[in-house]
Formats: sequence, structure tokens, C-alpha cells
Amino acid sequence: MGIATRQTTAAVEGRFLREIVSAVGSTLDLEEVLEGVVRLLSDASAVHACFVYLLDRDGKRLVLRAASAPYAHLAGRIELKRGEGLAWWALTKRRTAFIRENALDDPRMKYVPELEEERFQSLVAVPLHGKRGDPIGAITLDTEAPREFTDSEVEFLDASASLIAGAIENARLYDETRQRVSELEQLTELAEAVAAAETLEVLGPEVARRARELLNAENVRIYLRESEGDRLICRFAEPPESDEPISIGLSELGPEVGRGSRAARVAVSLVAGDELLGALVADGTRELDLARTVANQAAVAIKKIQVLERLTEKNLIKDFFEELAEHRAGEATESRARRLGCDLKVPHLVLAAVRVDDSLERGIASLARATLIDRRDESLRALVPVGTTGAARVLDELRRIHADFGSDAAIGVSSACVGATALGHGFEEARHALAGAALMRRDRGVLGYDELGAYKYLLRIAMEAGARDSTIDAVAKLAEYDRERGAALLPTLEEFLGRRGNISATSDALFVHPNTLRQRLRRIADLTGIDLRRDDWLMVEIAVKLVRLRSALEAAKPHT
Repeated sequence: MGIATRQTTAAVEGRFLREIVSAVGSTLDLEEVLEGVVRLLSDASAVHACFVYLLDRDGKRLVLRAASAPYAHLAGRIELKRGEGLAWWALTKRRTAFIRENALDDPRMKYVPELEEERFQSLVAVPLHGKRGDPIGAITLDTEAPREFTDSEVEFLDASASLIAGAIENARLYDETRQRVSELEQLTELAEAVAAAETLEVLGPEVARRARELLNAENVRIYLRESEGDRLICRFAEPPESDEPISIGLSELGPEVGRGSRAARVAVSLVAGDELLGALVADGTRELDLARTVANQAAVAIKKIQVLERLTEKNLIKDFFEELAEHRAGEATESRARRLGCDLKVPHLVLAAVRVDDSLERGIASLARATLIDRRDESLRALVPVGTTGAARVLDELRRIHADFGSDAAIGVSSACVGATALGHGFEEARHALAGAALMRRDRGVLGYDELGAYKYLLRIAMEAGARDSTIDAVAKLAEYDRERGAALLPTLEEFLGRRGNISATSDALFVHPNTLRQRLRRIADLTGIDLRRDDWLMVEIAVKLVRLRSALEAAKPHT
């Protein structure tokens, strides 16, 4: 090359370097910087294609960020995994790499069909490193015919790369700062939106929409966990017509990344405390940390709403049960029934139970899908739809559940009731059955109202506050005496009457000496004035049962 030619080349390269300096120094917008770089390098090097690859945030992929025509539309869609292609080789070796001809035959090449690399014979890759030597990316230049790059051209490319790397660093810093400010603003708006949401129907679409914008994703779906099982159901999606699976398994959770040129995907669990609530799934994004931040805010809001809804539902059920039990049913009751999904036109069983634990409550809830439960501490009331299986089948299933759990609970069950009025009586029947279970020594099991027999009538008398009788009053004194002194006079009288006055049989049943039994009977006579030699034993026996019934009813009163 002659002196004049070298001077001309140097002048041209100097002009292009000045243009590059001017282009990269005129803006902090990363996209504008990259477009200017591609245009100027294509002109300065007289190549057919120029591509700019930048490292992604995790440093594992080179992503095509800018390209000359007709490949500009592929920016953001082409990726090279670590070690793939001449660009990675140059970046790793920290020096410019050349392929003079037959580029596809070189083992360092990675064939990308979209870039039509079969057209190109010659290829050069220039690494981009920051001021502190940090890898930034690489620029590749392709020509259709074989070409040998001169030392001058190499120097020009290296000088250009140094200028471009500094400009990219500045633009990236500016872009990341601007992006962080935008993300913080959007996260603040998201926090305000989720704090204001009072229902899942309001919260879900809002989270999906804002998450899609924040993550710059193709679509976002919010999955919530079913009460039972290991499936998550898609409840909200943005866009709403997103053609995605309506459910996913728990094993499908966790961050995922697409392969090749496929879009990225993140799947983040929604967890509040130690409870898994669901998942946030987004396609077309790799913003995993940002997705986790969104998921954390959404999970807290979802849990808050669920707790409030449970409290609201509990209060709604309590008010609904009180109106039915007190025979105050009206339009408000029917409205509550609709909100709770209770069809008053189908048969229901009413349950009343004591000494209930969490496992038994879950078992009762499993009797039917629309079962309503009102629980306070260890007492419980429930409304169970009978369905086509019939009341007897439900009662059998309840007994099986009670036995399987080894429960210590006592449960009273009404007869089948249809309509608000009948259900009001059903609450009385369940309470009577519960009281009867204790009296009939069935206090560790399940008793149906229809199994009470004659006690149905005794219970109604026992519940009448105005039903007074001297014999009943006398027997009540025994119950009070036993409570105060820790005595057993009432059980003694009850056993004596049940044994038809047989001293020997009664003393054996009570495990006491006959003389001790006679002393107790005299004490009973002194306290009550009852003379078992002359008084009607049937009346005394009924009085004993009524006193016991009243005591059992008092213990089984509905909770408030």
C-alpha cells in the first residue's frame, strides 16, 4: 500500500472515529447508541452485515441488541449461550478474531438460521470490555466474499470498540437507572393498588395487568391453590384471552428459561408466611428478581383478603344460623343463604357437636361440598346438604369419620329438613340429640334425633321454663347438692329406680355396700322429701331424667 493510500485510509478511519465519538456522545439512550454504532461500522468497514451482542444480566448469554438491515427486526430474539459462536470466543479470549473464508467450516462458529449465515464467507468478531475490564459484549462484521482485514483495519476496529464500550457502559448505566426509577414507581403504584383491593376479583386482574407492564412480559397468569390437592388453578390472566393451561401442578413451580430463540419464562411461588397460596407465571421475561418482588406483594395481599373473607364468611354463617335457630328467617336470611351457596329447597341435616378438634371439623366439612360450619372453640354447628344419597347415608358416613379419627366428640344430628322453617326446628332437634347422647350414655359418638325415642318428648318438657313440678324441684336439689359436695346422690337414685328398688343389684352396680346404699337413700329422702315407699316411682324417674336433660341442654346451648 502506497503512502498516499495509507494517508487516505487513515484520514477516512479518523473521520469515522470522529463520527463514532460524535454519535455515541450525543445521546445516553442505549438503543440510539447501538443503532449509530451499527450504521457507522457498516459504512466504515464496508461489510454486508453488522451485529452487536451484549451480555445479559446473569452473564450467561450474549443477546443480539442491534443489527444492520435486513436483520434489525431480530434484535432481542437471537441469543448465544456461553461458549457459542465466534463472538463468545473473542470475548473470552479478549482479542479480535477473524475468519477469512468458509466461515461455517470454522469450529468456533454457531450457525443461526435467522441470520442467513450461509451467505457470508468472512467474519470478524470484536470484543467489548468496560473501563475496568468487565466483559460487555461483542460486535461481529460479516462479508459475503472472502476478505483479509489489514492491520490498519484491526487497529480501527479495536479503537472503535474501546469508544463504543465506554458509550455502552454509560448508556447502560443511564438506562438501568431510569429503569430502576420506573420499576420503583410501578412497584409503589402496585403496593397502593393491592393495599386498596378488598376482594380477589379486584386484586387479581390488577396484579396481572401491572405485573405484565412491570416485567415487560408477553402474558402473566395468577394461579391459586385449591383447598385440597396439589393443583393450582388459573384465576386471572393478562391478557384475559391468554391461551394457557387452566391448572398446573406444584412440581411445575420454579424459575424456567426457554431454549434457543424461544421466549423466556418465570414461574414464582406466592407464599405468605409458610403457606403456599399459588404462583405467578410470566412468559417473555427473565426478570426473576422483579417477579419475586411482585409475587411477595401479591401473596401478602391475597392472604389478607382470604383472612378477611374467612372472617366475613364465619360471621355471615353465624348470623345465618342464629336467624334459622331463632325462627327469624326472612328476606335477609334468603339473601345470606344465596351468598353462602346454600339452597334452602334441598334437604339438610343440622349438626350440633362438642369437644370438636380441627381434624373432625375437616371431616365434617368433607361430608358435602356445600357444608356450612360455625365453630367456636370446641363446639360446632353445621348444615349439611343431604343430596341424593339420603340422610341415613350421611349419618353413616359421619359415624365412620368419627370412628376413623378416634374422636372424643359428641354429635347430635337432626332429621332431614327442607326450608327455613324446618331448619329452625332442625337446630332444636340437633341440640336435643346432643343432650340425649349424654343422657343415653352415647356421649362419645353420634346420635340422630330419630334415635331419641321417648326422650323426644321429655326433652321438650325439659326445655319449657314454665314447666314446674314439686317432684322435679325436689330432684333438682339433689343435683345441686352433688355439685356442691361432690356427692353422687342423683346417680344413686337413678340406679335404684332403674333396678326396680333391688338393694343388692343396685349396690353391685354402684360398687358400694348395701348399708351404704341404704344410708344414701335415707339422705335422699331427708333432702327431697321423696318417700319411695309411697310416691309414684314413674313420676320420680321422669323427674330424674328431666333434671338430667336440663343439665345436658344447658351444657349444649348454642355458642354466641
